[in-house]
Amino acid sequence: MSATTTTTDKPVPLFELATQWQLIRNEVEAAVREVLESQNYTSGAVSGPFVGRFEDNLAKRVGGHVVALSSGTDALIAAMMALNIRPGDEVITTPFTFFATAGSIARLGAKPVFVDIDPQTFLFDLAQVKAAVTKKTRAIVPVHLYGQMGDTEALAAIACGSSQTIDVIEDAAQAIGAKDPKGRHIAEMARCACLSFYPTKNLGAAGDAGALVTRDEKLATRFKQTRQHGETTRYHHEFVGGNFRMDALQAAILDVKLRHLDTWNNRRRAIAAYYTQRFTGSDITPPYVIPGAYHVYHQYVVRAPKRDALKDHLQKHGVGSNIYYPKALHVQACFADLGYQKGAFPHAEKACDEVLALPIFPELTDAQIARVADVALSFYK
Repeated sequence: MSATTTTTDKPVPLFELATQWQLIRNEVEAAVREVLESQNYTSGAVSGPFVGRFEDNLAKRVGGHVVALSSGTDALIAAMMALNIRPGDEVITTPFTFFATAGSIARLGAKPVFVDIDPQTFLFDLAQVKAAVTKKTRAIVPVHLYGQMGDTEALAAIACGSSQTIDVIEDAAQAIGAKDPKGRHIAEMARCACLSFYPTKNLGAAGDAGALVTRDEKLATRFKQTRQHGETTRYHHEFVGGNFRMDALQAAILDVKLRHLDTWNNRRRAIAAYYTQRFTGSDITPPYVIPGAYHVYHQYVVRAPKRDALKDHLQKHGVGSNIYYPKALHVQACFADLGYQKGAFPHAEKACDEVLALPIFPELTDAQIARVADVALSFYK
């Protein structure tokens, strides 16, 4: 791709799955048929054949042990339940993320403790994380936002340097396939990582699904028990878990799509490189990539002056876009009791005013991405 790539006059959606479906339809239909003919749909504390196969295949990609679950949100909740996060515990995280990150903490009665972001990376500021640790801190939840991982070794050092046990639980919902600046995968420097397979993700199910990844075999066993109501042996429960099971149909579909993940991520990276080439030196600020990091671009998010007007301009010309995220979590009404005020985290709040996601799904044609860049840049002429 180059700056002279031929463009198109047709609308460009922010995201669509119809093209991908046609490309993998025969594979997916065969996998679904295999499940239906087996009539073996369930998993629990012990994985069934289809869920187990997906867990094994994903584990080969990311390393460690994989426990398939019902959603990315449930992965966060199950991880904290299994690690015994309790009411009154403090969990440090970012206010600039999807709601589930902090919502899961609150659902367990724990207290989300927010810290501001680095304005370049949109990831939370490690110096502020270290300053936020108290005697009540039980966990830290970094978010590998938009598909980029930060310095996991430095974060692990903060957790290990505390006088009490602090678990690092990575919210890797947007980062399957990503690597940190030293080439580490998810969960290498953390107790576990939480994945989401929501349909729009780089690896998406046909509905909700998620997973936990850990290098700790005993913890993986506890995660499997947690997804089956805390069941340790059939109908015997030593602790309270939940119904967090992934069904066999989703596992079979994901197992098919997993074969294509590297190709899809490489295409996302190529699209991102083209956009960045086009936007560098313009009014649009392309995303900052941490040196050495392997970004998988779940979203391609720019900073733009007059962001809302740019979004309207794109829509008028048939180009999809969206704001991830328009309102920081510390000023959401449901977290008013935490006592944060507007202005508490200025970098997160400024990002909410300036960020805009542009189309970056792997089935986009060169002509479509050329149109996205042309239309975006024309707004500032």
